[in-house]
Amino acid sequence: MAELRLDPFTRRWVVTGKRPVMPDVHDESGVCPFCPGNEHLAPHAIREYRDSSGAWMARVFHDRAPLFLVEGGVDRRAEGMFDRMNTVGAHEIVVETPVHGMTLAQVSEQHFAHVLELFRDRILDLKQDRRLRYVSLFKNQHAPSPTLRGHAYSQVLGTPILPQLLEIEFRWSLAHFQKRERCIYCDALEQELREEKRLVDQNADFVAFCPFGSGWSYELWVAPVRHSSSFENDLTEPGRAAALAPFLKSCLQRVEKLSQSLHLVVHTEPNLQAWKPTKEWWKTVPDDYHWHIEIQPDVEGRRRFLGTEGFHFNPIPAEQAALVLRALEPGVEPPPTA
Repeated sequence: MAELRLDPFTRRWVVTGKRPVMPDVHDESGVCPFCPGNEHLAPHAIREYRDSSGAWMARVFHDRAPLFLVEGGVDRRAEGMFDRMNTVGAHEIVVETPVHGMTLAQVSEQHFAHVLELFRDRILDLKQDRRLRYVSLFKNQHAPSPTLRGHAYSQVLGTPILPQLLEIEFRWSLAHFQKRERCIYCDALEQELREEKRLVDQNADFVAFCPFGSGWSYELWVAPVRHSSSFENDLTEPGRAAALAPFLKSCLQRVEKLSQSLHLVVHTEPNLQAWKPTKEWWKTVPDDYHWHIEIQPDVEGRRRFLGTEGFHFNPIPAEQAALVLRALEPGVEPPPTA
């Protein structure tokens, strides 16, 4: 069975060991378990969004071969100087549309808002489990394909540890707040809105910009104008998901004009209800952190690391990327038929 091991040299948790055996569904058969009519090939739905006729339009279920399992305890234990724990958590799939080959950028704004609500509800639900310190929401979108890789879906991962990149963000946000008593993201947004050099789009509620230190070519971030540390709590406000849907949809449409393959991830606050090693654990997160969505297109030949040390090589500066993205009209081609 898989387990979590802590790399003592980088303080990074790694899942190691075998995943559960995937049910015998072969991609080359052309059978997509996410398409309507093939529901028997996927686990029972946890949650669904249905249209007026009762047909499902988006659905959530457990991954067929989950990396993290709900059963059991964390059981963190030592082995000399090393640490390990069980892979307790959750691993869920959100199928965003019944139409194979349609991307999230191609669904209607109303449909998009319902998908955002599913995202919100799954994060809120999983954060009721005090064993879980973080809930990740991400999608790896690939070019169209007759297999499940061509069906639009995202993943929700509840884990007993903080992803290393998020922990780094939380620590630097805390350091900035302790020094200046301000949110580092609010400071950055104020400068981006003032200078407009890296700004791609904005309205009264949200901002889209290419971050100053972009690690990927044409990397695009979406953030709320007003301060909020929690994506899921922010979207509980009536009308908030409906406001974000068209804005994020247009951002994805811009990016898809550069590449159909992309990575999208939501960065939100940790589970503040989780078991805490000390009372001070991330105490100021609601004040010092700012949720945001990162979109990283996979532009052929340009998404790469410099060596194996994790340095990013990005030949497209943020200012140049913003000029290109601003010039791209968000509209897309008509969506494919079912």
